[in-house]
Amino acid sequence: MKQTVILLLLCSVFTGAKSQPDTLPKPTGKYLVGVTYRNFIDYNRREVFDSTQSSFRELTVKVWYPSDQKSVPEPYFLKAEADIATKYIQYPALYKDLKTNSSRDVPVSSKANNYPVLIFSHGLGEHYSQNTILMEELASHGYIIFSIAHHYECKFSSYPDGRFIYLDVSNPRLQKIMYENMMVSSKGYFDKLGNATTDDEREHIFRDILTATPIITTESSTYWAADISFLIDELDRINDDDYIFCDKLDLGKIGVLGMSLGGLATSVTCSRDERVKAGVNMDGAFPFASIYGNHQAPFLYLNSPRYLGCGPLFVSHSKKDCYSLTVRGAGHFNFTDHTLYSLPMVDMLLGPIDGERALKITNTVVLAFFDKYLNKNESQDIISLADGYPEIEVSSNLRIY
Repeated sequence: MKQTVILLLLCSVFTGAKSQPDTLPKPTGKYLVGVTYRNFIDYNRREVFDSTQSSFRELTVKVWYPSDQKSVPEPYFLKAEADIATKYIQYPALYKDLKTNSSRDVPVSSKANNYPVLIFSHGLGEHYSQNTILMEELASHGYIIFSIAHHYECKFSSYPDGRFIYLDVSNPRLQKIMYENMMVSSKGYFDKLGNATTDDEREHIFRDILTATPIITTESSTYWAADISFLIDELDRINDDDYIFCDKLDLGKIGVLGMSLGGLATSVTCSRDERVKAGVNMDGAFPFASIYGNHQAPFLYLNSPRYLGCGPLFVSHSKKDCYSLTVRGAGHFNFTDHTLYSLPMVDMLLGPIDGERALKITNTVVLAFFDKYLNKNESQDIISLADGYPEIEVSSNLRIY
């Protein structure tokens, strides 16, 4: 597979890995966890990665949900995904046997009539399983989470019928995206951000990034946000007739979250789709409200140290409750499963923070935020919770400085 082999250009050579457990950490909630797979076609949008413009936009989706039943643990990757990951993308053999805490296609729990819904977007070049630990944690506390594979900008994805799609780095559009990524590094924008002393300086740098990366920061983020809104459209049908989820989705409680480019897509969605009641952006931070318009829902930025000092800018323009939590010592991939299951290709994007500590912060803060703003648990105090972690720099439009 020529395109698959080319994926090696994106990766470092694997030289070994430390011993890691072959089952993900057990989630802490009262529910067992189910998992299933779906795919959708948006007949109102053409696929931008198809140069002929003859195909429609398709999505594959992985869903975690609360259950009362348990069966054989679902593998982290499906077989085709594991084969590609270990053979061509230099994932260690562990990923062929890595087990989750989820059971395939079991019924949704009967302990509640329905459950709030979350939609997750992965990072650029990543995959819909990249935050499985967080997804299982949220599901164990009573959330149904739909994780989108944004086709042609994800590593790979499996259709429920066995078809398989993977990243094609020979695609001209993807090559432009890769070039934009290199431009951000070569121009040292994040170094400049770290040296900035005023919000005006920081906003100017963010606008320079927008100019240098129009496909990533504007086109792709908007395209992915359209994926999210399309999936929200589909939730009505899923709630009507899906054999697992019929009448189980609380469509008055919809939240979105994402990591990296998926986080930026979350910001776009929260500025445009009023059906979304809360949003979380994990290290895809951008002063979106100040550049494009206010978020329509409470919002949480969870950032790595490259955004230290940016919190007041992030929260200052939002009319809804807004938080910026920057975790000192964290790296970009500490907000994914790689915080525990690292690869040499991502080591440079992991910070010195202990992986389990980073995971605890992410799981605790994200769960508390959605509990407060979707489940209306007013006892949750996000600022006090964050203040309990000395490595977190806290900014909020609710805090008087």
